[in-house]
Amino acid sequence: MTDEPNDRNLDQQIKLGSPKILKGHDAEIWDVCIRDNQIISGSDDYTIRIWDINTGNCLKVLEGHTYGVSSVCFRDNLIISGSDDNTIKIWDINSSICLKTLEGHTDSVNSVCVRDNIIISGSYDNTIRVWDINSGLCLKILKGHKSLVNSVFVQDNLIISGSNDYTIRVWDITSGLCLKILEGDIFVYSVFVKNNLIISGYRDNTIRIWDITTDKCLKTLIGHTNWVNSVFVKDNLIISSSADYTIRIWDMTSGVCIETLKGHTDSVMSVCVEDNLIISGSDDKTIRITPISIFPGELSVFQSVINSYWLARNLEREILGYFTGI
Repeated sequence: MTDEPNDRNLDQQIKLGSPKILKGHDAEIWDVCIRDNQIISGSDDYTIRIWDINTGNCLKVLEGHTYGVSSVCFRDNLIISGSDDNTIKIWDINSSICLKTLEGHTDSVNSVCVRDNIIISGSYDNTIRVWDINSGLCLKILKGHKSLVNSVFVQDNLIISGSNDYTIRVWDITSGLCLKILEGDIFVYSVFVKNNLIISGYRDNTIRIWDITTDKCLKTLIGHTNWVNSVFVKDNLIISSSADYTIRIWDMTSGVCIETLKGHTDSVMSVCVEDNLIISGSDDKTIRITPISIFPGELSVFQSVINSYWLARNLEREILGYFTGI
């Protein structure tokens, strides 16, 4: 199923506020995430930065990786980072100290995520590794992908991975067994899971929604004009970032694009959402914080009707007053 991107969805309307632009990294920003009122960013300048989301000030710079930082996530007071130096580092967010360096991957660590005391990492060495966050030991190596693993996501007892081998794989985190293979025809750059749906971004500029229970692709969302680097789901909205320099907001039920955010001057590599803020990191070396307001389209239409009604009544009174002298 393919949905036209320029049809407005009447169920939801989006109002965008003025963005706040954060500058400080000296190279491309590859990943962003949000922890409480702080933004964590990883960059090709080898550093991780922590920003105050309200002021936009850079609070801390974490140095230690010897190549670009391609992925960041957090758990409690810990930051987990994956890098092109083939390692994963665990940092204390308060002291800025690197507590552990996890070694084992033989190529760039392109994606990291965390669940409880488990870190999951996806690498250009075609493997996924499962690590104990406390000991730093590698618990499992998941093999099966035939090419680079670009993205990993964890939900409950499942790991979902996307790869340049054109597939999405679903793994059991306990046994390490591959449970499902969802096959496509192009590189999978990003994956996100919402309930029983996998939302994935592709090299062919599309987003696809898969049913994890039936293994079927339910929708293909068309609108981006370059590959989709990152996808994020907030309530019933999909937020995607692309190498076409834009971010798009989609209604997940209908598959309709309801808003396009412009402003970045290079590829938008990562996007996430917290409350009513969209956070994006780009190859233009900036982070943008864009406020959004979401309200029902029916309310907007109703308000327009009411406004038109009172405008007509006021006009009627003015005409009547002109002729009667009232």
